[in-house]
Amino acid sequence: MALIQASIEQLRVGHYIHLPTGWTSHPFMFNAFKIRDQQQLDILRHLDLTLLMVDPARSDLPLEPLLHAEPEPSHPAHPAQDEQLPELALFDEKAFRRSLRAADKAFGQSMSELRDALGALNLKPDEGLANTAQIVRNAAARLAAHQGPLGLHLIRSQHTDILLQHSLNVAFIAMLMARELGMSPIEIEEAGLSGLLHDIGELRIPSQITQKRGELSKAELNFLNMHPQYGLEMLNQLQAFEPRIREVAHLHHERLDGSGYPLGIKGGEIPPLARLIGLVDYYDELLHPRSSTNPAAPSQAIGQLYKLSQKKFDQDLVRLLIKVLGVYPPGSLVRLDDDSVALVLSTEPTMPLKPKVQPYSKAQRPEGVPMIDLREDERSITACIKQEELDEGQRLFFNLTRRFCYYFAF
Repeated sequence: MALIQASIEQLRVGHYIHLPTGWTSHPFMFNAFKIRDQQQLDILRHLDLTLLMVDPARSDLPLEPLLHAEPEPSHPAHPAQDEQLPELALFDEKAFRRSLRAADKAFGQSMSELRDALGALNLKPDEGLANTAQIVRNAAARLAAHQGPLGLHLIRSQHTDILLQHSLNVAFIAMLMARELGMSPIEIEEAGLSGLLHDIGELRIPSQITQKRGELSKAELNFLNMHPQYGLEMLNQLQAFEPRIREVAHLHHERLDGSGYPLGIKGGEIPPLARLIGLVDYYDELLHPRSSTNPAAPSQAIGQLYKLSQKKFDQDLVRLLIKVLGVYPPGSLVRLDDDSVALVLSTEPTMPLKPKVQPYSKAQRPEGVPMIDLREDERSITACIKQEELDEGQRLFFNLTRRFCYYFAF
C-alpha cells in the first residue's frame, strides 16, 4: 500500500510515519517508526513539519481524514503552500543570481562599515556608535519596505575578521526572527543592534585568544568568558543605547536552566531579547566552533538546538529560528532523489523543505549549471551530507569557505 500524506493534526499513537530524511538530527532514532506514546506525538508537533507521510499498512489504526488524504506527492508541502503554488511566478534564475550578488555586496559593505564604526569607538565614540546604529537602521528600512515572506541567502565571505562576520550573522538572523514575530520597526532595529554589539566585550580580549584556532587553556577560557562583563562596562562607559541592549551584551550566555554565565540566572530572569540573541549566537558558534575541530553542518546545528531547547533555550524561539533558516539552512549540502549533490543557497520561511539550490555538475563551472528552485522542480531532498564526503571536484565547484554567512533574500 502506498504512503499517504497526513497533517500533524491527523496523527495518533499507533500511526507508522516517515519523517523527511533530510532532517538528520531530530530526536528520534529512526526516520520511519511507529508512534508509541503521547510524548512522541507531542515532540512531533514541535518539529514544525506540518505534513509528513503515513504508512497505512504498518499502522495500528486507519488515518482519519481531516480534509482528504492523497497519494504520496513528489514533494510534500505545507497546506498553505499548496494554495500559494499556482500564484508563484516561475523561477527566474537570472533575477535570483542578481539577488545573490546584491546580497553578497550588501554583506561586504556592512562588514566594512562595522569595522570602521568599531574602530572609531576609542577616538570618536559618538561617531562610531552612530555609524553602528546606521548599519542596522539601513537593514531595518529594507525589511520594512519588503512585502511578503523573506528568507536568507548564503554569503560565501572571503573576509577573515571572525568577530565582524559573527556579529553580522547574529544581527541579520535576529532581525528576521523579530520580523517574523511581528515586532515593530523600532524593536527590529533593537534586535539587530543587540546582535551587532552582543560580543563587543571581545574587543578587550587579546587577539591571540579570540582568534586562536584550537583548544583554549583554562586560563584563556576564563579570560574569554569575561567578555560579557567587559561588554556591559564598555557600553555603560560610552552611555550607548538603551539599557535592554546593554543587557544583551551582558546576559546572552545565560541559559534557561541556570547553566550559563556570568550570573547563572535562569528562566524568566533572562530578558527576552537576551534569550533571542543568545540562541542565534549559539547557532553560529555551532557552525564555527573556536576549536575548529568539529564544526556542525547547518542542518546538524538545527537538530542540536532542538535537543537543547528542552532545557537551555526557549522552545518557541528554536522553532522560530528553524522557520527562518529552513530545515536545510543556507550552506547545507544535500543529496537529491536523483542522487545528485547540491548546495542550499537560499531559503524562505513559507517553504522550509523547498530551498533554492546549486546542483553539482562534473567538469562544469557553477556559472554554467542552472540553479534549481525546489518549489517547482520534480526533485526533492533525500539527505544531508557533510563537506568531508565531497570529492575534490565538488569542493572546488561549490567554493565553500570556512564560515557560513547570511544576508536577506530580497
